[in-house]
Amino acid sequence: MSVFPWPTPDEAPELISRIAAAQSALDLSLRSLGDDQARRPSGLPGWSRGHVLTHLARHAESVARMLEGVPSGRPEPQYFGGAPGRAAEIEAGAGRPAAELAEDVRVTGQRAGAAMRGLPPDLWTARIAGDVPATKTLVSRWREIEIHRVDLGLGHTSADWPAEFVARYLPQELAKLPARAPGVAVPPGLPEHAVLAWLVGRGAPELPELPAWA
Repeated sequence: MSVFPWPTPDEAPELISRIAAAQSALDLSLRSLGDDQARRPSGLPGWSRGHVLTHLARHAESVARMLEGVPSGRPEPQYFGGAPGRAAEIEAGAGRPAAELAEDVRVTGQRAGAAMRGLPPDLWTARIAGDVPATKTLVSRWREIEIHRVDLGLGHTSADWPAEFVARYLPQELAKLPARAPGVAVPPGLPEHAVLAWLVGRGAPELPELPAWA
């Protein structure tokens, strides 16, 4: 369950714009990706860059599928086969050529964007998979792109996160800290983007260790 309320329908246009900008920046960063680079390790243990890119594509596809199903009133699953199905799809797609990975990310990102823009305003409160409002897809998609761009290790760091991204997510993650890691305080002197990076498991190695972020 979210610590903070999900976005309201009125927030959808601004969030859709932010997601579109993040997707465009991601697509641009992949134009020169080579096959050897795609097979190198990402910032996530056990995952190559190909794994991360396949995950981003399948996540975009899941967002589109759930939103496209809203008007019919028949909720679509986020991932066919649940968590095992998700993992199998990522593993199956991770070793593809870089150009194919980049195109998958681009095309599925476009589909997700179109589904967001096409959803009537009065349907953003409809329930989707997980019994959450459709507006959840807005925060999850933006978060997935920005955080996993850091994991790709292609020059994008937490210092490059938009101020609006940090402002939205930092309070939520800070609110979880007391229950997640009792007695652990935020290290002093860190810029806000670095605090958020630490809270989501992407902080500098010398910072206090936290339980796995979820």
